[in-house]
Amino acid sequence: MTERTRHRRMDRRRLMDLLVGRLAALGGTVLILTILSVFAVLLWVIYPLFLSPAEYRWGISGPDGSEPGQSLLPLIFGTLKGAVYALLFAVPVSVLAALYASQFLPRTLKETLKPLVEIMAAVPTVVLGFIGGVWLAPYLASHVFALFLAPVSISGAVVAVFVLRHRAPALFRVFRHPGREIWLLLVAVLAGGWLALECGALLEAAYLHAGYNTWFKESLGITYEQRNAVVVGMVMGLAVTPIIFTISEEALSVVPRSFSEGSLSLGATRWQTAVRIVLPAAGAGILAAVLLAFSRAIGETMIVVFVSGNVPDLDWSAFSGFMALSAGVALELPNAVRDGSLFRVLFLAAFLLLVSTFAVNTVAELVRRRLRRRYA
Repeated sequence: MTERTRHRRMDRRRLMDLLVGRLAALGGTVLILTILSVFAVLLWVIYPLFLSPAEYRWGISGPDGSEPGQSLLPLIFGTLKGAVYALLFAVPVSVLAALYASQFLPRTLKETLKPLVEIMAAVPTVVLGFIGGVWLAPYLASHVFALFLAPVSISGAVVAVFVLRHRAPALFRVFRHPGREIWLLLVAVLAGGWLALECGALLEAAYLHAGYNTWFKESLGITYEQRNAVVVGMVMGLAVTPIIFTISEEALSVVPRSFSEGSLSLGATRWQTAVRIVLPAAGAGILAAVLLAFSRAIGETMIVVFVSGNVPDLDWSAFSGFMALSAGVALELPNAVRDGSLFRVLFLAAFLLLVSTFAVNTVAELVRRRLRRRYA
């Protein structure tokens, strides 16, 4: 190869590197300008709200009294309520599953099961919301006792199965191999769910004759709505579970092995090491996962539209409906008069959603970077 040919190739590589670098910079600049443009448009639309009289400012009604309004307080409350109930359902399940997958599950089995959990993130939320509103909400409304009994019965079945596994080695010898206990766990969960349904049906036949709504009103003093926060928490929790599981499993897996090896060498069991050593060490990554799931939950639209009941109410009851900011924008914007007070209030709701998700995602990313620097 001549010196001239070598210089030509070097010039081509430099030109290609320069071109790719400039394209990347252009793409980043366009992205930043797009985000700033969205903020600018929203601020331009909502700015007149702060110039109008206070009694007309927040969409209570138009100056002539003819325009319907929308208070933002119930929508903000409903957004937080839906996100909190979703995290109450998703965080324990996802974090414990990630802990088990990272510390106890064999590598071959984890490589098979982990993608199955992650692929759940590809399921359209409109499908989850439709199933939750059409099937799950009516089903739970007719099996409320089973809903109450399920946590107890499933936990009891899991404990009973593993006690039998420990006390009867001849019977469960095949499940002694690492990773095979997951099949026992699946059987225990299914058995506990079936037991909750059967016992719930017996209790309903024995003590419930006037229906759940009457029983809730007379016995507990609350109103049971078919589309409520419990259903939203279950469906939305299922939607955010892959996010928490994936990030938490990665955070638990990058904890240095010297931590667990030192704990085991001092006489701690594997569960003690996992819970008291590995889990606290991965706390920053798990917090980032929870924050990202919270951001996803407060911005979710279709699940809330289908399942929440869309009732603008200030009630923390798990059995009452609510209305979120995203659902309010989706449902009310087509009927709002352009440039009217309600129109601008809905844009304000969109602005609040954008700012909140942007802030939460930024905090989560900072936490993740801190975790990477700590264990790099």
